[in-house]
Amino acid sequence: MKTIKSKIVYSQTTEIKKSKFICTVKQVNSKAELDLFLNEISLSDARHNCYGYKIGTNTIFGGYSDDGEPKGTAGKPIFNVIEKNDLTNICIVVKRYFGGIKLGAGPLTRTYTSSAANILKITKFENIKIINNLDIKFYISNIKEIEFFLNKNNIEILNKNFNETTCLFTINAKKDDIEEIKHLLN
Repeated sequence: MKTIKSKIVYSQTTEIKKSKFICTVKQVNSKAELDLFLNEISLSDARHNCYGYKIGTNTIFGGYSDDGEPKGTAGKPIFNVIEKNDLTNICIVVKRYFGGIKLGAGPLTRTYTSSAANILKITKFENIKIINNLDIKFYISNIKEIEFFLNKNNIEILNKNFNETTCLFTINAKKDDIEEIKHLLN
């Protein structure tokens, strides 16, 4: 799963039969950020502000809006581009300034799809790393082996607690490392 590399807003314009389509993409990490972004976008005088979004890593939610365009011709195609590219924490908005010529359902769907796909071509992404906070408890006699393993695998130690015989470390671990940590502790 990927998201936009930074909080930079990317924008790109397409013109078809006198209608202008301005596509904007932004990283959104919560419903509040999404609402703020959509409120900013809706301040424009565009006839339609169609969008698709997806937020979350473990619990994922998303949605879309056709904002007055014929049902299924705008929001859903934008959302499909997000899904196809395995993206999250993202909102893509395509504003349409109506040029006076109706395009029809097919051309509208293609235009909204290509606008969303084209903006992604100029957008920089990063992979999302899902980190888990874990408490690991072990005998103090094993501390060198545990610390060596954690350092070798770039696993961050958040906290260390000691008593006479045991250690309790709180660590940040990637999902892929958890099984190996369990094996090491056994």
